[in-house]
Amino acid sequence: MSATMSDIATKAGTSIAAVSVALNGAKSKTLKLSPVTRQRILDAAEELGYRRNQMAGALATGRSRILGLMLPHAWAYADHDPFYSLVSTGVTACAARFGYNVMLFSAAAEDEGNRAVKMIDRLCAGLIFVSPPADTPLFAECNRQQIPFVTILAGRDSGPLTVNSDDLHGGLIATRHLIDLGHRKIAHLMGSSDVVTSGPRMQGYRAALAEAGIAADLALCVEGDFNRSTGYNATRKLMSLIPERRPTAIFAANDLSAHGAIEAITDCGFRVPEDVAVVGYDDTWYATVTRPMLTTVRMDVPAVGSRATELLISFLEGDKAAATHSNLPVSLTIRESCGVSRR
Repeated sequence: MSATMSDIATKAGTSIAAVSVALNGAKSKTLKLSPVTRQRILDAAEELGYRRNQMAGALATGRSRILGLMLPHAWAYADHDPFYSLVSTGVTACAARFGYNVMLFSAAAEDEGNRAVKMIDRLCAGLIFVSPPADTPLFAECNRQQIPFVTILAGRDSGPLTVNSDDLHGGLIATRHLIDLGHRKIAHLMGSSDVVTSGPRMQGYRAALAEAGIAADLALCVEGDFNRSTGYNATRKLMSLIPERRPTAIFAANDLSAHGAIEAITDCGFRVPEDVAVVGYDDTWYATVTRPMLTTVRMDVPAVGSRATELLISFLEGDKAAATHSNLPVSLTIRESCGVSRR
């Protein structure tokens, strides 16, 4: 049986009220603890193996040590996309380091977001939104209830605390790599239109083409939708174009759609990378299980989740000097799916 506040009060020689103030941060207008008394209570609690009841502490202080994590769609929790699981890993690992727990909330998009608004609770100290839609009603609800939140990959203007990556540069270096290998007919499997990162990645793609003097072909920009099946279907259509229009390289907005592209190229009777080179985005573990292994833009995905959690906890703990916006760098991981220079 775990120790109670009464046990701690007896051992420390204080009142139960004093123990509550020391352990839970409960406010008292009449009871002031000296540093010596507070430390004596803390030492007694540790010696007795006391475990703080987080919900009781939340009722006493009006704030818990629970963070809410919300992904953009409900299917993201069960989908095979490793991106979301790696973000969640970064969030939960960082939260644990600071003594916080993580609760999964309903998704932020469309009707799911309207339902989620009704579930937000002040007992949650803060919320972490992953790629939320710009028009989600959750931001307004958090502001109304004065619940701090941080956004991941939603743009710097999405809130007072944000974590983003340099997606324009990512699209630029991916496309430049294909151009440097001698490709001129380069297709782009675009991300979802409601995800903020899709636009900058496409802008980087177009910027690389422009600086190489290559005219953008709108027929080669197709919806990949960040998933394998859409990437597969879109690539089959690209491979059905006449030889003069057919791409010799594809830049996909994430690793899943790149995997779909590789499967479609093979099913259409072509080879990767001999006939068509493929570059993905995110550099999750998924990039190492494709055949051939995937060249991809590397984003340290767990670090994205960890950094967002650090920003939120620093805000909650009152660290006035803490950063409020982070923009994480990207790089290119070269593997097998692009082959050697066509020159």
